[in-house]
Amino acid sequence: MAQLLSRVRQGATTLAVTPVRFGSPHHSHAVVEEEGVFRVRALFLPQEKVAAYVAEHRTFMPEHAEFLSEPTGQVVFEAPTLEGLITLLQNSRFRL
Repeated sequence: MAQLLSRVRQGATTLAVTPVRFGSPHHSHAVVEEEGVFRVRALFLPQEKVAAYVAEHRTFMPEHAEFLSEPTGQVVFEAPTLEGLITLLQNSRFRL
Protein backbone atom coordinates (compact mmCIF):
# COMPACT_ATOMS: atom_id res chain seq x y z
CA MET A 1 0.00 0.00 0.00
CA ALA A 2 2.83 2.41 0.84
CA GLN A 3 4.28 2.07 -2.66
CA LEU A 4 0.93 2.76 -4.28
CA LEU A 5 0.30 5.83 -2.13
CA SER A 6 3.78 7.13 -2.94
CA ARG A 7 3.14 6.68 -6.68
CA VAL A 8 -0.24 8.41 -6.39
CA ARG A 9 1.25 11.38 -4.57
CA GLN A 10 4.10 11.65 -7.09
CA GLY A 11 1.64 11.61 -9.99
CA ALA A 12 -0.96 13.84 -8.34
CA THR A 13 -0.65 16.70 -10.82
CA THR A 14 -1.16 14.45 -13.85
CA LEU A 15 -3.85 12.00 -12.69
CA ALA A 16 -6.35 13.54 -15.10
CA VAL A 17 -4.23 12.48 -18.08
CA THR A 18 -2.00 9.74 -16.65
CA PRO A 19 -3.82 7.46 -14.21
CA VAL A 20 -1.82 5.46 -11.68
CA ARG A 21 -2.56 1.82 -12.38
CA PHE A 22 -2.23 -0.89 -9.76
CA GLY A 23 -3.20 -4.42 -8.82
CA SER A 24 -1.55 -7.76 -8.35
CA PRO A 25 -0.46 -9.80 -10.17
CA HIS A 26 -1.80 -7.65 -13.03
CA HIS A 27 -3.18 -4.13 -12.93
CA SER A 28 -6.92 -4.17 -12.30
CA HIS A 29 -7.62 -0.62 -11.04
CA ALA A 30 -6.41 2.94 -11.45
CA VAL A 31 -6.42 6.19 -9.50
CA VAL A 32 -7.77 8.96 -11.71
CA GLU A 33 -8.91 12.55 -11.48
CA GLU A 34 -12.16 13.22 -13.33
CA GLU A 35 -13.99 16.54 -13.26
CA GLY A 36 -12.01 17.58 -10.18
CA VAL A 37 -12.91 14.41 -8.24
CA PHE A 38 -10.38 11.73 -7.31
CA ARG A 39 -11.47 8.15 -7.92
CA VAL A 40 -10.31 4.57 -7.87
CA ARG A 41 -11.86 2.91 -10.89
CA ALA A 42 -11.75 -0.65 -12.16
CA LEU A 43 -9.94 -1.11 -15.45
CA PHE A 44 -12.26 -2.10 -18.29
CA LEU A 45 -11.29 -3.82 -21.53
CA PRO A 46 -13.74 -3.46 -24.43
CA GLN A 47 -14.08 -6.69 -26.39
CA GLU A 48 -13.53 -4.75 -29.62
CA LYS A 49 -10.00 -3.96 -28.46
CA VAL A 50 -9.36 -7.62 -27.68
CA ALA A 51 -10.62 -8.71 -31.10
CA ALA A 52 -8.53 -6.08 -32.90
CA TYR A 53 -5.42 -7.02 -30.95
CA VAL A 54 -5.88 -10.76 -31.62
CA ALA A 55 -6.52 -10.11 -35.33
CA GLU A 56 -3.28 -8.16 -35.58
CA HIS A 57 -1.01 -10.19 -33.29
CA ARG A 58 -2.66 -13.64 -33.16
CA THR A 59 -2.04 -13.88 -29.44
CA PHE A 60 -3.48 -12.50 -26.24
CA MET A 61 -2.17 -12.76 -22.68
CA PRO A 62 -3.03 -11.12 -19.35
CA GLU A 63 -0.26 -8.60 -19.91
CA HIS A 64 -2.01 -7.44 -23.07
CA ALA A 65 -5.26 -6.96 -21.19
CA GLU A 66 -3.39 -4.91 -18.61
CA PHE A 67 -2.05 -2.32 -21.05
CA LEU A 68 -5.14 -2.24 -23.30
CA SER A 69 -7.58 -1.70 -20.44
CA GLU A 70 -8.95 1.73 -19.62
CA PRO A 71 -9.95 3.15 -16.22
CA THR A 72 -13.60 3.46 -17.17
CA GLY A 73 -15.04 0.64 -15.06
CA GLN A 74 -16.85 0.72 -11.73
CA VAL A 75 -15.96 3.49 -9.29
CA VAL A 76 -14.66 1.80 -6.14
CA PHE A 77 -13.73 4.91 -4.11
CA GLU A 78 -14.33 8.60 -4.66
CA ALA A 79 -13.28 11.73 -2.77
CA PRO A 80 -13.18 15.47 -3.45
CA THR A 81 -9.46 15.64 -2.54
CA LEU A 82 -6.49 13.41 -3.17
CA GLU A 83 -5.75 13.16 0.55
CA GLY A 84 -9.38 12.13 1.11
CA LEU A 85 -9.00 9.34 -1.43
CA ILE A 86 -5.73 8.24 0.16
CA THR A 87 -7.46 8.09 3.55
CA LEU A 88 -10.21 5.92 2.06
CA LEU A 89 -7.61 3.57 0.59
CA GLN A 90 -5.67 3.37 3.85
CA ASN A 91 -8.80 2.60 5.86
CA SER A 92 -10.16 0.03 3.41
CA ARG A 93 -9.60 -3.66 3.09
CA PHE A 94 -8.93 -3.15 -0.57
CA ARG A 95 -6.51 -5.80 -1.84
CA LEU A 96 -3.69 -4.74 -4.10
